[in-house]
Amino acid sequence: MEEFVAFCKKYKWRILGVLGGMLFCILVFTINFWRTLLLSAVVFVGYLIGTQLDEGGRLSDFFDRLFGRK
Repeated sequence: MEEFVAFCKKYKWRILGVLGGMLFCILVFTINFWRTLLLSAVVFVGYLIGTQLDEGGRLSDFFDRLFGRK
């Protein structure tokens, strides 16, 4: 078990990359390419909003930066 944990720690980014690629392929084959891209974009925007809120910002700050208002 210790060898497996050491392997995972050593190659964690490769493992995550392979898992991410596999997930992308599964989504493309099951729900279509364009729906997969839309889903990825929505998840990414959710990640950006969550990051903004985690850092103590307000949601209006996110949209102000997104659309260039000061």
